[in-house]
Amino acid sequence: MKNTSYCIIILLLVLTFDVNAQNELWDKPFLEDYRFTRIVEGTVFGKNIKIADIQGIPYLNAKFEMGKITTSDGKVYGNIPLRYNAFTDDLEFSNGNINYNIEPKSLIKRAEFGGSVFSYMPYDSKGSMQNGFLKIINGGKATLLVRFTIKFLDMEETKPYMDPKPARFSDIKKEYFLAIGGTPAKAISNKKMLLQMFGEKKEEMKTYISKNRCSIKEEEGLRKIVDHFNGF
Repeated sequence: MKNTSYCIIILLLVLTFDVNAQNELWDKPFLEDYRFTRIVEGTVFGKNIKIADIQGIPYLNAKFEMGKITTSDGKVYGNIPLRYNAFTDDLEFSNGNINYNIEPKSLIKRAEFGGSVFSYMPYDSKGSMQNGFLKIINGGKATLLVRFTIKFLDMEETKPYMDPKPARFSDIKKEYFLAIGGTPAKAISNKKMLLQMFGEKKEEMKTYISKNRCSIKEEEGLRKIVDHFNGF
């Protein structure tokens, strides 16, 4: 994920955790097979701002939800408490009172939790190739995906006729992508670009979108469009 225009320094104390030295692991095979970065909460964030003092949360859901992970080397691990950090673009899991980032991120081929499915994959956002976690909405020969981002907004001082604003995390922003035929996912920036991605079915899809008044700015409309394309 790209950082915001404001340079943010996250002073997180990270420890390499030797899982083999721990007892009472909730999913021992997963923790035995890999080493992860431990997150120490309550550390200083930015301009001497404690994480606990920042308004809002960087997660889609602060609560860990039980899920399943399929790794890039084909291993499957279940019964894992997971959550997604949309600010840092990290998949986190919990072992008791200790939280970890799953690293490297490329380890995650598929993560299922809270009714959602995420995958770490390459994507093209306005001509810039990147890698990150995208949520899978529906799939087939074409796969509709969404990327979530949350930004950090620094504290704003008092201004005439305006109250001060505390340091805070922004609302969630969504960006939709389409992946066809195993190619990297591309951002759906406008209707013209979307139609071009449908190749020889471009005109048929144009007619369908117009006839059914599908909006490419809404998830429901995009879902209908991709479902129709996958039906050919």
